[in-house]
Amino acid sequence: MAASSDPRALRLHFGGPAAGGHALPAAVLVNSIRQLQRVVHLLAKEHRGEPAGKRLSTDFKGRFGLVCKLPVAGGYDLPITIGAPTASDEDVLAVAKRFRKVSHSLAHDIGAFERLVSDAECRQRLVRAYKAIRPSPHLGLELAIKDGQGKPILRHSDLEVVWNRPELAILGPIERGRVAGTLVQIGFAKKTIAMVHRGGRKLTATYTPESEAALLNCPRRLIQVRGNVCYDEAGEPVSIADIDEVAEVDENPMIIEEIVYGNVRYSAKTPLCFDVAFHRADALYDLEGPFGIMLSAENREDLADALEAELQLLLTDYAGGDPAQMSSGARELREQLRSRFDLR
Repeated sequence: MAASSDPRALRLHFGGPAAGGHALPAAVLVNSIRQLQRVVHLLAKEHRGEPAGKRLSTDFKGRFGLVCKLPVAGGYDLPITIGAPTASDEDVLAVAKRFRKVSHSLAHDIGAFERLVSDAECRQRLVRAYKAIRPSPHLGLELAIKDGQGKPILRHSDLEVVWNRPELAILGPIERGRVAGTLVQIGFAKKTIAMVHRGGRKLTATYTPESEAALLNCPRRLIQVRGNVCYDEAGEPVSIADIDEVAEVDENPMIIEEIVYGNVRYSAKTPLCFDVAFHRADALYDLEGPFGIMLSAENREDLADALEAELQLLLTDYAGGDPAQMSSGARELREQLRSRFDLR
């Protein structure tokens, strides 16, 4: 694979004894990619002057999303591009360049890091994400982040510095987030609850009065809550405050009977079934189903919105597109869509 001088091009390189067979535990790879994506999103918000805690729009995720390519030889080396590889976007380019400067300053010049990222909340979130990129030391893996030409941006030793530097100690970082656990206790007088998180750890939380009715409907059930989450250095939640959203985890399949886009109504000839799974460790929903669709979201409502948007795109661009302008794979997808939906 040819080296890339594109500033948006990165490589996650996993070395060490455990990566010698060009294989890697999926959970390790997913976590490092997810934390790198968090870093890019935070830098994009900071570049655009948006609050660090602002919710991400679908357009924002698409513009600044990471695109992974096939791994290449040499340990486990995963090429990644910030944004679509063929896109031309000055904001994305600026964020990619900023990633390199911020990464270098974090390991080598804390003063420069504070000047580059002036917002204290954004700095805290960035430090948390950078620390969480590193695989646990007991796994025998060493991670380096490189540019598209294979030159180090952050070496394994740099990530060790970030982890151990006293100035970057995170004392009770708090951010808006979602946590899943089994509801085991409600304290009505003080508006508190206790949840059993993964591994049997008990978390305490406070909730707003508006959330009480939803909590009463979920005794001893697996729930997902949103609030101000306090994390430890390993990125694990230790407490939650001001819960304002409560939902029982729902893994029932999503059934699609029709899709409406503008003034057009697409009716499924038979209902489409999409499997839903909730991953307790990450508090994330995954969806998989017809037409090769695979999606993830923080809650079921966002998952439903993402599914609707994906089907709208497929129906307008593929089912309604000109087959003469399509590849063989696209034409096959077009026929699958037209066989399942009434386009009249």
